[in-house]
Amino acid sequence: MQFNKDSKIKDVIQANPKTADILQSIGMQCLGCPSSANESVEGAARMHNYDVQKLLDTLNQAEFGQMSDQTAAGAQPRGAVLQRDKTTFAIAPHIPGGITDSATLRKIADVAEKYGAACIKATSSQRLAIVGLHKDDVERAWQDLGMDPGHAAGLCVRSVKFCPGTTFCKRGQQDSVALGYELDKRYHGMELPSKFKIGISGCPNKCTDSATIDLGIMGTSKGFHIYVGGNGGVKPRFGDLLVEHVHPCEVLGIVDRIIAYYKNNAKGEERIGRMLDRLGLDALKEFAFAERPLADCRD
Repeated sequence: MQFNKDSKIKDVIQANPKTADILQSIGMQCLGCPSSANESVEGAARMHNYDVQKLLDTLNQAEFGQMSDQTAAGAQPRGAVLQRDKTTFAIAPHIPGGITDSATLRKIADVAEKYGAACIKATSSQRLAIVGLHKDDVERAWQDLGMDPGHAAGLCVRSVKFCPGTTFCKRGQQDSVALGYELDKRYHGMELPSKFKIGISGCPNKCTDSATIDLGIMGTSKGFHIYVGGNGGVKPRFGDLLVEHVHPCEVLGIVDRIIAYYKNNAKGEERIGRMLDRLGLDALKEFAFAERPLADCRD
């Protein structure tokens, strides 16, 4: 297999495990983490200030074989994120919308205590992260939990946050919980050109960052507003209001087309907001609503 600048790191290592030694030598210490695994060769070279053509030549000329024991020891365990001390790891079980039960909370607490975790951290993505696990304990912790890892890193749909909406909250105007569960089931972990976050709010208070997230959905008394292109980070961006007062039964179809358009038109590692800056909002609108009116779901 001949690698190119768009080849993903995980595919390079899978094709020839020996290349992991080369990648670690340029500074990629966390080869097992989702963010590194889904990075392109070009992105990895840029991140580590290394000439991309030189890296490509070295990877393509590498002798076929297994990675060294030293490199294997530095690989990141499944579903774990290396911590600041460069020694311990954090894991975050997937808890859609942060809604769980007392038995699950006890299980998480028991696992954290059993393996001497430093703490349990409630994250901004509505997860509970067990922080400070030793590498050899990570897989055992996952087995004890019996839960899927949350996609906390990588070029994929990271999290689908949703507020209590009409299920629990007195201010809720739309059912953000049912919509959130459905979007989580459809999209959580889906590979995309860059990281992608979704937030559903049941009212205009926007408690789940609907106006500052890649895809934001906000409930009103007449339906849902849909925002696209928001993000935080070094270059924060407010989302663009794509449509107002969408009937709840139409939301999933519109979201499907938004994500399809993003997958087909974004450059590698380009957030949807930057894609909109480049291509304009009107092109997305035309694609997203090309099939309207939808089936008679309002009846």
